[in-house]
Order: sequence, then structure tokens, then C-alpha cells
Amino acid sequence: MTETGCEEKQRLLVTYDKASSELSDAVAALRKHEGITNKEQYEALCRASEDAHMRTEQARLAFERHNQDHNC
Repeated sequence: MTETGCEEKQRLLVTYDKASSELSDAVAALRKHEGITNKEQYEALCRASEDAHMRTEQARLAFERHNQDHNC
């Protein structure tokens, strides 16, 4: 433990924050290109958004699991 608390908890929170930001960026790109791009490009943006959503959810679950397991 450091002055800021559990180092692993802090690492997991940074990972969750980064994943959330990447999700926000992916959704913004999807919204920006909706209706002005071809189907293949739009589908690629959708997949990128879905992948970012999964990474965010995995990061959130890892953070919550750590908090539950370590009570920190």
C-alpha cells in the first residue's frame, strides 16, 4: 500500500479510465461518420466501437472484482 492506497487498484482504475476514453472516442467517430461513409467503413467503425465497449466492460469488472476481493 502507498499513500494513495492499493497500487493494483490504482492501476486497474487507470486501465478502466483509458478504456472508457477509448470507447467515447470510438462512439464519437461512429457518430461523426454515420451516413457519410460506405458500408464497409461504417461496419469497421461499429466493430471498433463494440471492441472498445468490451474492453471497457472487462476493465470495469476487473476493477470491481479487485475491490471485492481485497476490500480496498
